[in-house]
Amino acid sequence: MNLADLWTGLLDLVAQVIIPVWNDLIAYIPVAIALLLLLGVAGLTWAWHRNAAGNRSRVPRTLPAGRKPQDTHLPGPSAWPLLIPVGLVFIAFAIVFGLASVANMVLMTIGVVIAGVGVLGWYLDDKRAYAHVAAAGHGQSAAGLHASPPDWSLQPPVGTHLPGPSAWPLLAPLGLVFMAAGLIFGPAMLIGGLIMAAIAALGWLLDASHELQDVEAHGHPTQADRDPAKAWPGRLMPVYVIVGGLALLLTLAPWLLTLLPGSA
Repeated sequence: MNLADLWTGLLDLVAQVIIPVWNDLIAYIPVAIALLLLLGVAGLTWAWHRNAAGNRSRVPRTLPAGRKPQDTHLPGPSAWPLLIPVGLVFIAFAIVFGLASVANMVLMTIGVVIAGVGVLGWYLDDKRAYAHVAAAGHGQSAAGLHASPPDWSLQPPVGTHLPGPSAWPLLAPLGLVFMAAGLIFGPAMLIGGLIMAAIAALGWLLDASHELQDVEAHGHPTQADRDPAKAWPGRLMPVYVIVGGLALLLTLAPWLLTLLPGSA
């Protein structure tokens, strides 16, 4: 090997670093942005703890809790409302930069997992809190009561009206998710999401109207408004599920047809 060949090989090696294949590197930009975001959050957290003593005088003092009305239940502190938007940010990045690359699909999967864990954790925490309040009352222990009142009988203070249990606050955003997915995967999911969102809005409006009429007629909510079993949308729910199922089936139909024997 002469000196010219050695020099040419060295230039080819350096060119791999100086002149990379940018089309391949662009696919990793979302991952780099996510890493920079995590590093930024970690750096801010570290700086906050490092300067906590100096900033303590500028932090407002906690106000006294005060006296809540009797039998008023407020949810406790929770980290889930912070975790869920983090997952949604990952999903948004993956959608904006496209789902064609493996890196963006990994980012999408991470976002779905984070958001799913947040929703599940929030649901389980609220379910345990609701069960505790239903069994023990507000600020009491379950062992101190001989009989547990039914869930629907737990009323707020006189003159305070809180909406009853409803499935529509969960089902309405699901229709919006189908609409957003329809912008990517096709019109079937978009139209299905529109119909699902419309069903949820209609069901929510009907429940609120019936509850308002019930309060105006009796002066307070009744079992029909507070019992979760009676509040479940038994009539509209099958239509909602059928529309969502058809939207998914029509969207996946081309892929499912390729799995049939003899398909090209």
